[in-house]
Amino acid sequence: MAVVSRMESPGSPEIQEFYDRIERTSGGLGVLNVFKVMAHTPELMRSWWEMMMVALTRLSLDARLRELAILRLFQVLRCEYGFAHHVRLAKRIGLTAGEIDALAGYESATGFSEVERLVLRYTDSVTDLRPDAPDLAAALLAHLTERDLVELTFCIANWNLMARLLAPLSVELEPPIVAELPPSWSS
Repeated sequence: MAVVSRMESPGSPEIQEFYDRIERTSGGLGVLNVFKVMAHTPELMRSWWEMMMVALTRLSLDARLRELAILRLFQVLRCEYGFAHHVRLAKRIGLTAGEIDALAGYESATGFSEVERLVLRYTDSVTDLRPDAPDLAAALLAHLTERDLVELTFCIANWNLMARLLAPLSVELEPPIVAELPPSWSS
């Protein structure tokens, strides 16, 4: 059960306008619960939306690497809401159900390139705030531009922030998205 209420009805024309924008971009899901919770603080809701839109649509970082990192951090943090939503996004950009299911064992999985494994290791390190993160970042520079590395790190940090909002507030997953969770999620 959610800790804070969802604002089902916008309390102002400003929030109504934002809800209308979310509905147009949510792929038929309406206003997502995360935004209904964040509507308690409209300034943060709008600011995060703008950052998220830049990160999802205007970066030079390869979308596959971005989504692998985001899925992995939600997996590590056991954030069901974020994981399920990003499974949906990851499938749209070409990740397969098998690749998503193999994330937990990425080190030995055959479907990931060495660069992808390095991105996943780096994601684990940044998510856990481990001291090896700078060494992994330096290793990634053999494969990524500095811009891509900054963008990757930003995406990992940004969606870590979201996981740390979603989990403690127990934001509930929208029923149609539950089906996006792979069978391995519950194990």
